[in-house]
Amino acid sequence: MPTGGLVAIFAHPDDETFGLGGTMATYADRGIPITMVCATRGEVGEIAPGTGATPETLGEFREQELRDAMAILGVSDVRFLEFRDSGMKGTPENDDPRSLNMAPAELVVEPLVHVIRERQPDAVVTWDASGGYGHPDHIAVHHHATAAYHAAADAGQFAAGGPAWRSPRLFYNVIPIDEFMKLGEELRARGVTLEAPGGTEGLADLPRVAPNCVIDVTAQFDRKRRALLTHRTQMNPDDPFVNLPDDLARRFFGREYFHRASPPVSGGGMLRDLLDDTR
Repeated sequence: MPTGGLVAIFAHPDDETFGLGGTMATYADRGIPITMVCATRGEVGEIAPGTGATPETLGEFREQELRDAMAILGVSDVRFLEFRDSGMKGTPENDDPRSLNMAPAELVVEPLVHVIRERQPDAVVTWDASGGYGHPDHIAVHHHATAAYHAAADAGQFAAGGPAWRSPRLFYNVIPIDEFMKLGEELRARGVTLEAPGGTEGLADLPRVAPNCVIDVTAQFDRKRRALLTHRTQMNPDDPFVNLPDDLARRFFGREYFHRASPPVSGGGMLRDLLDDTR
């Protein structure tokens, strides 16, 4: 597999498709290599009815769901770290010694450094500091992936991981909170209530960065939706996100939002690509 392209680092199966499924599909169609790294198998996520998954088997189901979604999007290099899902903030699973939330930083950063040095990507992308909606694993992945991005360029760190590699770009995947709130308002006007995972309280108080890169993926919308629906255990039939009116779904999922953290974006304007400075 050629080096370069994109390394995406996320916490749970389905994070990746929600955040940059259309972008990955676009790049895959162009022959750009993509590596998807998932830190956990989402073992303590909710289980939608009718899927056949149990709390004991959910991790296996979600791993396969991620692989199936990536096949739809054209991504064949899928890797998992061996940490357990930490669950939502304030739950007992946060304190499980196997969880990502409890893992010593170096045990997470080192395998990520190995991947970055091996793949030599043109861009690394992960969650921003808010984790989207404050999930402990999302926030942990933000910190660990950011540390790995910088450590991979330092020959003095994790020497067993191969020669140092400085990726030219680090991006954070951003949930556009203003767009999310507008979507909620439009749904309420149609008699539908939309809640973020864990509720909307405190969403505006999370540490966020403004997007400086917006990618139009409307051409990939149908493919992205098929990939999302592949995450069946997480797609409760009663979830408003599953049943979004087509016009709102195409508008909300037809653009993907990022913040380029390194190097900073100068000169104004909004980037339109993760791999060059197109504006």
